[in-house]
Amino acid sequence: MDNERGLPVRSMDGTAPEPKRRKVRKGTRSCWECRRRKIRCLYASEDAAICVNCESRGTNCVSQEFADEQASAPDRRVTQRLGRVEEMLEKLVEKIMPDSYSSSKGRPTSASPASAADAVDPESVGADCPFMVGKPPMFQVLAPLRKNGKAPAASCPSAADIPTPASSLHEPVALGPKYTQVSKTLHDLFPCQQDIDAITAASPASSFVINFFCRYRDIASGKTEDASSLRVTPSPTSHPTVLARRLMQLTNCIQQIQPETPLKLATTGSTRCMMGKFVVAVTEMVAYNDDLVGYAEGLETLVLISLYHGNAGNLRKSWLMLRRAISVAQLMGVDRWGDKPLKSADPAANPSTLIKAKALWFRLNFTDRYLSLLLGLPAGTDDNSFLTDDADDEATDRLEKQHTVVMGAIIKRNSTKGDPSFSMTQAIDCDLETAARSIASDFWQLPPVDAVANVGPIERMRAMTQLMLQMNHHNLLILLHLPFMLRDPKERRWDYSKATCVSSSRQLLRTFLVFRKMNKASNACRHTDYGALTASMTLLLGYLDPKLQARDQSTTLKREADRALIQEARDKLQQMADRNGDKLARDAACVIGRLLPLLNPDLLANGGGGQAGGNEGASEVPAIHLEIPYLGTININPSAHNQPSQHDVQPHAHAALTSNTNTSTSATPKSTSPSIPPNQHEYANFPAYPTPSHITQPSTADWSTPADQHSVSAEGDPGAEGSHSLSFPMDLSHDLGGYHDVTGFAPLMQFEWSQAQLAHPELAAEADEWTFQGFDTTYFESLFSSGAQGL
Repeated sequence: MDNERGLPVRSMDGTAPEPKRRKVRKGTRSCWECRRRKIRCLYASEDAAICVNCESRGTNCVSQEFADEQASAPDRRVTQRLGRVEEMLEKLVEKIMPDSYSSSKGRPTSASPASAADAVDPESVGADCPFMVGKPPMFQVLAPLRKNGKAPAASCPSAADIPTPASSLHEPVALGPKYTQVSKTLHDLFPCQQDIDAITAASPASSFVINFFCRYRDIASGKTEDASSLRVTPSPTSHPTVLARRLMQLTNCIQQIQPETPLKLATTGSTRCMMGKFVVAVTEMVAYNDDLVGYAEGLETLVLISLYHGNAGNLRKSWLMLRRAISVAQLMGVDRWGDKPLKSADPAANPSTLIKAKALWFRLNFTDRYLSLLLGLPAGTDDNSFLTDDADDEATDRLEKQHTVVMGAIIKRNSTKGDPSFSMTQAIDCDLETAARSIASDFWQLPPVDAVANVGPIERMRAMTQLMLQMNHHNLLILLHLPFMLRDPKERRWDYSKATCVSSSRQLLRTFLVFRKMNKASNACRHTDYGALTASMTLLLGYLDPKLQARDQSTTLKREADRALIQEARDKLQQMADRNGDKLARDAACVIGRLLPLLNPDLLANGGGGQAGGNEGASEVPAIHLEIPYLGTININPSAHNQPSQHDVQPHAHAALTSNTNTSTSATPKSTSPSIPPNQHEYANFPAYPTPSHITQPSTADWSTPADQHSVSAEGDPGAEGSHSLSFPMDLSHDLGGYHDVTGFAPLMQFEWSQAQLAHPELAAEADEWTFQGFDTTYFESLFSSGAQGL
């Protein structure tokens, strides 16, 4: 290796000049490079001229017997940083004393030699500032600030003149060559200005993506970034997170464009391909780069990616990206910053519109807990510090914060082993009731669609927020009381949970219909569709209660009104599926259609049901079958009440699944009638694969087959792969020995799965491969925790 600096380096052949040697400790034989790296200097042999480490790295091996000239070479990075510090100090001084300092020369301007002399004359300085004698001019500038913040008016700046912490949060960030290329690549992805203008003009989400992280009070007072900023493309030299955030904002705007809105773009290709290209590029180059995301724009980018996946139906990818955002936020200390603005990577950012740490931390927890509740996963944090009273919060801010706390409480209750705590459920219900009463009663009235048809973006966003908060409130009530909805009807203490589930389902569906008349884009506010499916299934399954199958006039009128409401919600989902080609909406409509026969009171009396999706048909089947993709089949047998068993079994309040469920193929009555022909797009057409609990979510039920049970196929071949079932009849645990033959008893609900297929989707499979992402599994696990006894 060439020795450009003339150092006494041992060459590969062992020859070297004889420079002046240093005195070293006897027996010391090591090089400067190993000393700098703080590693042991080893030689292959006693005669080796180059150590093993330097030989492997190809670096100069200079013995410590000779002077290390490299140590005296200046560090380029330190020099650059010192230069930046000097520039910042010059700017500070220029702002504090603009009339007496020239940044170009770095010293006070002098009108005469006399005035220059006075600057360093101890007599002119005075006895109060002895530390300024003989000091550089910088000390003259900072001296007034050292005396308890007080100084003569001529030299001491006012509080408004001193740079605030927020103004220093967006100093220019130096980019290395590596990230400069990332910025250039991201900038090349932007569509032309004509397309950007068309997207922002056509999308109703322009204000939403700007204000998603802001408090409602800041939106009302105009303390947020203007929506027109979306039309400005950051420069190619901007920080990668600034470019990535703008790309994801445009992506979410494209995603939420209404289907009837015409959109003419100069860019060739579909908008779906454009969105996919943006998301993949931002995810790979920015989202998983730990060196880039530690800014406000980085956190915004992560959450916007999560929002995109959530609206696309990819709940698991959305959850994973949101967890990354929470982890980065905790590393940045966002949960401890309070109401301070976050550090920005954009030097042109307005300090007054920067995202506040407390508002972002709340939004992260709200979204994370909602997704975790849908998927049956634990919450990211238990921190409820955002709930602290803030006098300036609007009523909607407070309600949303209380909903976040309630979601965390429901997740904790669901994660407890065994029977869900009814006392905990009652306490959470009281919290929801208090939250509902903390807001004006007119808030719960549905706004007329025509009243918000031609309003501005802020007013429209307020109306949409009101509807979404109403749906979220009713959805939380349903999920809270769902484990107790199908408890023994003879036990009066479960009546409140049943009535709450039914009434909240009705209210949620009414609100959903109004919301979807205002927003028809299926990829906008996707969580409302999950809420509508939850409410529809809950209301239909509520009719398994014999009390709701009565034929008196009052019950009949309610039943017909519920039928019309559910059918309208199903038709709305089907319209969204046909208009947008949305698979999730189509499958949701199919699930509702397959459960609609439960509204037929003749099912309870005769054990018959109509075709899936029909009203009350004559083609009767003994049970309703609902296949859950990658889980199994739910068999609902409403006629179980009227099929007598050979013994008089008394119902009990609750049966634990692991000990009280009848797990055998013999307990599953096989249907001899022809099954309902599924539509080729229907949800029931999926294969029924079992899903391991670590792939879906923690389960309170034991889905495993007992050791004494064997797999028996339909043909009776013990060696063939067959199916197993979990039945949820009355509780037989008190006297199992007295009931040896219970084959005559037809259980109300059964769960079957097949061991023929052990395949399961990928951990974060998209909606095209796994429509409901495990949301349906979580729902039925919560419902099955009730045991469905006594009905």
